[in-house]
Amino acid sequence: MTCKPCKPKKSNIVEEPGKNIKWLDYPSPDENGFGYGKFCYFISCPDSKLPIRDYAREKKLEPHYEKKSYNEYAFCNQRGIRNLKNRGGSYIIFVTKYQGILAEYQDRFYITGWFPIYKWKEIDNLSRREWKRNGEGKVIYKTRIAYKSNNPIFLSIEDSIELCDEIWKKWFGTNLPKNSSLNPPRPQLNYFTKFLEKDSIALNEIKNHFESKSNRNKINEYIREIKNYGKER
Repeated sequence: MTCKPCKPKKSNIVEEPGKNIKWLDYPSPDENGFGYGKFCYFISCPDSKLPIRDYAREKKLEPHYEKKSYNEYAFCNQRGIRNLKNRGGSYIIFVTKYQGILAEYQDRFYITGWFPIYKWKEIDNLSRREWKRNGEGKVIYKTRIAYKSNNPIFLSIEDSIELCDEIWKKWFGTNLPKNSSLNPPRPQLNYFTKFLEKDSIALNEIKNHFESKSNRNKINEYIREIKNYGKER
């Protein structure tokens, strides 16, 4: 089921894809110092059955399933991922708060995508997007780092991993991270930014889960839904 046509959200930020910049080889997870994972969050589409980026209302471009890339077409989560190569990051793990049409899954947190890094490149961030945190100063990145996978796996919401207190405690020894400034305190999507140690319980279980469901990969359905958006209008 595709996202319903809706009035697009206007943005004053223009992102520039690095179309003419060559992808560079990225170290294998088996190389010394590599094999770590990083959680990255994205906004899901409220009108889709799939846990897909909000390409309709928010006009989100990342993760860019169509090119199997991340940050090639938009500046996104750079603070957490631009130094992945220096930290031995080999896997990006996509997390979202499901906002889709399946009511029984709504407003819960899921790991929906497994993205082994295969290539990388540095792109001039021509829009010079300003990033602010807690109102304290600003950082302007003049470049952004993009990553590419040769075999990403994106699942249906039914096949995704739900993040709950039980599994978070098993993996990290605590309950889900909560925003204590909210009343009552509750989990918030941008708090799901874990860096996962190589061979940790969490990383191994996530890897095994996605690889066991590789035959149920929905990435082609994701791409088809985005391409078909608006054709019925």
